Amino acid sequence: MTIYTSAAGERQVRRWCQERLDAWSAPHQVHTLGTGLGPTTVVIAGRGPGVLLLPGTNFCAATLLEVADALLPSHQVIMADLPGQPGLSAPARPGRGHLAAYGGWAGEIVDQVSPGPVVLVGHSLGAAVALAAPPGPRISGLVLLSPAGLSRARLTPALLGATLPWLVAPTVGRSQALLRYMSGTAHRAADWLAEWMTLVARHSRTSLAPPPLPAPVVRRWAGTPAVVATGAEDRFYPPGWISGAARELLGCEVVTAPGLGHLAPHEDPALLPALLSRLPTTPG
Repeated sequence: MTIYTSAAGERQVRRWCQERLDAWSAPHQVHTLGTGLGPTTVVIAGRGPGVLLLPGTNFCAATLLEVADALLPSHQVIMADLPGQPGLSAPARPGRGHLAAYGGWAGEIVDQVSPGPVVLVGHSLGAAVALAAPPGPRISGLVLLSPAGLSRARLTPALLGATLPWLVAPTVGRSQALLRYMSGTAHRAADWLAEWMTLVARHSRTSLAPPPLPAPVVRRWAGTPAVVATGAEDRFYPPGWISGAARELLGCEVVTAPGLGHLAPHEDPALLPALLSRLPTTPG
């Protein structure tokens, strides 16, 4: 079943994404790949070590351009729109066992887009997708930002207070209120992001935070170089909320980004290059 509430709404979402990609100054290519979850749009820019960006719930390649700019020109940046999330990929959301389906899909993307090993970079839902993917020689490391998949999201009455008005009667002001909840206190979301979130709420059915992955699935990555990070002010996955699982399942201590919230990579695009520089190297 499509995530969009109408065909006209789907066209508006796709048009917004395409216009933003068309206006991006960085040279890039847009490809449509065939996958087990349907047609998938992938945006590729730059040259160098490969980084595959997997966005969080309600985000897509068109919302990651500032993040990608921070990685260019020293990396090849690959951004994939998740099927079943607003963007340019297939509109059907995987059903039961959706994280396993997304993991298989991520493996397909890795096999199709990069001639060499890539680092999987997942934000929120995208981190759970990365953890659900099959490890292998084509994946050289993991960077997990505000990661779902390690634990349940921390849900509070304040979250409901910000989310429900946005869902029931979306306006730019209500989108800004939700984005303030998702950001560190010193950061204000860009106007274009509030515009995007309003469009998403009006024309699509949002998904919930995914449950934790089974421990054996996460432990498959224990020998892979990995960095786990979250904002000090992340209200969904605060440092203390995920540190036990990160340490037990991945052998990682959580890197805390001062002053940042759940939207840390968008609040400070320089965060991701800094985290990639902390990625351990494998011997030999």
